[in-house]
Amino acid sequence: MIKKNTVLVYGGAFNPPSISHITLAKQLLNFTDAEKLIFLPVGDNYKKRELIPAYHRVNMLKITCEDNHRLEVSTIEVDAKKRLYTLETLNIIKKQNKNKDICFILGTDNLKDIVNWKGYERILTEYKLIVMERGEDTLDKIFYDIPVLENYKDNLIHIKGLLVNDISSSLIRNNIKQKKAIKHLTAQKIIEYINKNKLYEY
Repeated sequence: MIKKNTVLVYGGAFNPPSISHITLAKQLLNFTDAEKLIFLPVGDNYKKRELIPAYHRVNMLKITCEDNHRLEVSTIEVDAKKRLYTLETLNIIKKQNKNKDICFILGTDNLKDIVNWKGYERILTEYKLIVMERGEDTLDKIFYDIPVLENYKDNLIHIKGLLVNDISSSLIRNNIKQKKAIKHLTAQKIIEYINKNKLYEY
């Protein structure tokens, strides 16, 4: 299903990277024959509440990748002068990884909204998508609710057996603000980086 020459693309704010982000990335590499997984943090032009500067989020992701040569960080969206559409970003990654299959990771919450994305037909036709089922949102239910997506079901992949927890970045930020422990929520080296740079203490 996922070939060896596949590049997995995992986008998000990673504000900060949580144990969920890290565990999911490593599980996907273990469950597939993919060549590598690229973390794709959003840039500073992405308007989101409490989003810290991109260079901090990039640095924390690089820390995450230190012990695994199949993990990388892309700064495509960070370096862009404007906010890129997902299709634009995927096309750039495709050019950078010639002769590779590009597979985009997203949750069912985003899949339900994908028909509102610019060029969504091209995304669903030209790229494979690994869909992370959340809550009661299964692929079958989404096909029932949004019938047009069933036309692209061959490119929508659900990998069974993944252990997905819901430890969010916002939980980490809230714990820091409330001076609660976060050692069970992210990696120790990321905690050290957060403490050193006094992040999220507002």
